[in-house]
Amino acid sequence: SSGINAEYGGEHTERKMVDWLVDNIPTTASVVDLGTGNGHLLAELVEEGFTNLTGVDYSASSVALARAVNEGNSVNFFCRDILEPVASSAERFDVCVDKGTYDAISLSATSSKDRVRYKTGLLSLLSPSPSARFLLASVNWTVSELREFFTDIFEVEEVLPTKQFTFGGVTGQDVSIIAFRHLSPQTGS
Repeated sequence: SSGINAEYGGEHTERKMVDWLVDNIPTTASVVDLGTGNGHLLAELVEEGFTNLTGVDYSASSVALARAVNEGNSVNFFCRDILEPVASSAERFDVCVDKGTYDAISLSATSSKDRVRYKTGLLSLLSPSPSARFLLASVNWTVSELREFFTDIFEVEEVLPTKQFTFGGVTGQDVSIIAFRHLSPQTGS
């Protein structure tokens, strides 16, 4: 792993996410990285041939770093708060990717309200198509907790296998990585 990318949830989380995208999503699909940070995940997707990539982060310094990391790549970066819904349907994406942003929002003093705002903001960014995907990595939430929270707008397409551990007789995972499929209006949203 390069020094510029502190891996989230273990050293293989980002690679698992990239591999899932490569195996399941056309390289021409529009992909947005929510809370892009240094933009490393998008740089990895460029290397895999993805061509329609965007990173958003509320931090202007993170956006500047992401632009530097991706210099020479055709990746768009924007400074915006994903808790605020997007009004323009022109800013809709086929795939939303989150590696740690939902967790950070979940730790805020207003997390109950902010988690709902996150879901609303996510829906405003995601294409309404049933082929739209949301790929989420979390170290704070279990697969069942994430499934329960997002079940009104998504169905679980795949739970990516991750390292397991046992503590106090209970088995868990070091990170939960879930690929969600957007529910179409006909089937349940």
